[in-house]
Amino acid sequence: MLCQEIENRILDYQENHLSPAQREEVETHLAGCANCRLFARHLQELDAALSTSVKVPVLSINFDRQLLERIQTAQTAMSEAERAERARQLQAEFEAGAAQIVRGSFGLGSLLNHLTWPAVAVVAGWLTWRFTVQLTAHLNAESLAGLAINLLPWLAASAVFLAIGLAEAFPRQRRFLGL
Repeated sequence: MLCQEIENRILDYQENHLSPAQREEVETHLAGCANCRLFARHLQELDAALSTSVKVPVLSINFDRQLLERIQTAQTAMSEAERAERARQLQAEFEAGAAQIVRGSFGLGSLLNHLTWPAVAVVAGWLTWRFTVQLTAHLNAESLAGLAINLLPWLAASAVFLAIGLAEAFPRQRRFLGL
């Protein structure tokens, strides 16, 4: 038997919760495995330490009967009319929540929110593809001072789309900034 299986059974072994055949398997394994014997000893020491430091409350003889009475009293505390009213309230809350989910999931605002990211990605990708060659050529030139005037509006548009995308990506920060 594997050590893992024995480790899972050692506590039951120590508390005499195993069948005679299972006890014999554990004892045979413990006789030949020093690691599992050490583990069993540590469990015994832990059990001894806990039993001296943790006081188990003594339950009265009537504890079970009193507990059952409390459970039955708590279950019958509501009248049938109260139960029916509570069921009606829960049904109304459920229906209102379901309607809100449907409105939130399939409304025009939700559709626009779901389309914002793909639109920003498409525009940014197109701008990047369109101007990468020109921008690379200008960056390879002596300086950025010679940028063509027709490239500046596209760079500004890219910055605007990037800002919109970041604002959509981080709505909490957008609220913090008052936007």
